[in-house]
Amino acid sequence: MILKLYRPAIAAAVLLVLAVSGIAIAQFEHTLTTGRIVNIALAPLDPRSIMQGDYMALAYAIDRELPEDAAQYKYAWLSVDAEQRAALHSVSNNLPQDPQLVAVLLRRRDGMFSVGPNAFFFAEGTGALYEQAPYGQFRVDAGGKALLVSLLDENLQLLGKNNR
Repeated sequence: MILKLYRPAIAAAVLLVLAVSGIAIAQFEHTLTTGRIVNIALAPLDPRSIMQGDYMALAYAIDRELPEDAAQYKYAWLSVDAEQRAALHSVSNNLPQDPQLVAVLLRRRDGMFSVGPNAFFFAEGTGALYEQAPYGQFRVDAGGKALLVSLLDENLQLLGKNNR
């Protein structure tokens, strides 16, 4: 009897989880296909994790330029050159009105603020291809969400098979 009462609730919960997941996936896919391309200079770290597989821990040159009071701000405003290379313009709590600037949401990690994720995962045995990557290519949506798409070489050419 009690089982009959739980079945609809369990089914509704599963449908809710699937709907929320589907919406999130659709938003990520939209950003990956329509987001503005921004190439951010990297400061790579140690590339290896036994538990997670091969990856490169990442840091960004822009992170080192953020002001000490970055915790007070929501966005890093980036200026982008003709080759989509980004440089820190300023920080703000608002989206820029200037279409030449790109806003990227600041992320807090390890007590510091950053413009991007802390790792890039790649297929086992392909680490040498990414070791010296000087740039990360991002797709940034209008709200400042930046998704790391691939790593780039010094000529801004995509490395590996992660090209979108």
